[in-house]
Amino acid sequence: MSTYLPYIVSVICAAIAGFTSYAVARKQAKADMQRLEKQHELDIEKEREKFAMEKEKMEIEHRHQLELLQKESENTLGASVTNTLISEAMKMPEVRQQFSQGLRNGNKRKK
Repeated sequence: MSTYLPYIVSVICAAIAGFTSYAVARKQAKADMQRLEKQHELDIEKEREKFAMEKEKMEIEHRHQLELLQKESENTLGASVTNTLISEAMKMPEVRQQFSQGLRNGNKRKK
C-alpha cells in the first residue's frame, strides 16, 4: 500500500483541483450569463426607445403631410368655388353690364 500512496495522493489532489476548476468555471459562466442577459435587456430597451422615436417621427411627418394636403385641397376648392361663382355670375346680363360699365369708368379715370 505504501507504493500506491503517492499515486493516491496525486489522484486526490487532481480530483480536488478538477472539482475546484469546475466550480469556478461554472460560477464564472453563470456570472457571464447574467451579464449578457442584462446587456441584452438594455439593448432591447434601447431598440424599443429607438422604435418609439421613429414611430413618433413618422406620425409627425404623416400629420404634416395630411395638413399640407388639407390646405392644398382647401385652396383648390376655394379657387374652384370662386371661379365657378364668377363664371356663373358672368352668365347673367346684369352682372356683365355692371362689369363692362366698371371697366369703362376705370379707363376714364386713368385718362
